[in-house]
Amino acid sequence: MANTSAISVANLDFDEIKSNLKTFLKNQAIFQDYDFEGSNLSVLLDVLSYNTFMNNYYLNQVANEGFLDSAQLIESVVSHAKTLNYLPQS
Repeated sequence: MANTSAISVANLDFDEIKSNLKTFLKNQAIFQDYDFEGSNLSVLLDVLSYNTFMNNYYLNQVANEGFLDSAQLIESVVSHAKTLNYLPQS
């Protein structure tokens, strides 16, 4: 039976995400004695880590644009201002 311990991927550091994935896989019975550094699995971990990193970055930006205080795009600021019945002049 596989170990289903939680894996932490909620950070914005590629190397830390990859390290967490390696640790998670090393805790699985099938990958306990596997060398992750010089194998094809390392390439797959790179792709998975990069995908996770990009998703974390994207979701962070989406969350920032969701609030008036942290929005950076003018479209987001105008949209939030409209909900407050304020129409910017410029």
